[in-house]
Amino acid sequence: MPTAIKIAAKNSRAPQARDSSRDHLNNKLFFRLFQAANIYETQAVRLVNFSAVSGATLGALSRDPKGMLFSDLYDYLGVSRQNLDAVLKGLEKKGLVERVEVEADRRKRMVCLTPAGVEAWEDLYARSLEFFRQGTKGVSASEIADCTETLSRIARALRTAQLD
Repeated sequence: MPTAIKIAAKNSRAPQARDSSRDHLNNKLFFRLFQAANIYETQAVRLVNFSAVSGATLGALSRDPKGMLFSDLYDYLGVSRQNLDAVLKGLEKKGLVERVEVEADRRKRMVCLTPAGVEAWEDLYARSLEFFRQGTKGVSASEIADCTETLSRIARALRTAQLD
């Protein structure tokens, strides 16, 4: 008696079977990144009274007293132009940053910390260091260094990722 063999129609949306243990690890990794980022954002706002992107923006701008071009800043932070513009509007409203026209090219804007922004950054930086110490309690310096390098590699790969 012949046995019927069921052949499933290939669904382009169905996940492709590959290395299921690797896929499971990747899924777990990206979920943990998502989870940690959300906890970080919630706790940063609660404990240091700044969103992660606002704090990162002040930190990026603190690196050079002349500021950064808007286009360099959003690229450096890895955020969209629209997201950065909204963050800058909030920081401008608080008097912490200003956008200044570039003399050589009036279409470009430099984003700079104001004196109040420098003070806010110095205070935020000190509080952030303690926040980070608590967040990495029980994690060795070498584990932090390895994780930092791994996350940098993942970020580079994500920038070039494409789906078929």
